[in-house]
Amino acid sequence: MRVFMFILMTVLSVMLVLFGVQNPQPVEVRFLTFTSGPISLSLVMILAVIAGAMLVGLFTGYSGIRHSLRERRLSKLQADLERRIAQLEKENEQLRAQVSPRKEAVEEKRNYG
Repeated sequence: MRVFMFILMTVLSVMLVLFGVQNPQPVEVRFLTFTSGPISLSLVMILAVIAGAMLVGLFTGYSGIRHSLRERRLSKLQADLERRIAQLEKENEQLRAQVSPRKEAVEEKRNYG
């Protein structure tokens, strides 16, 4: 998968460079109320790619942080549940130990009574 992504990124980078070399003419960029002076079309494309990569990085980082926090919370919950299981198993053994002598006494009464 990493090799495929590397190849894809390389192909896209080469295409971007070719586009920039073939389109050096100046353009004017307008966005809402912002208007730039004449800028090379290839520079506009490179800045757009960089901005897109930064946005992808931010979203990926945010998703990674959420995943990490969720994993930490689930790990803590699992540890708590495992402690509770161990405690309940110990209580179960104690109760079985208490019930065992009583069973023997009841069986003895049945045998003699």
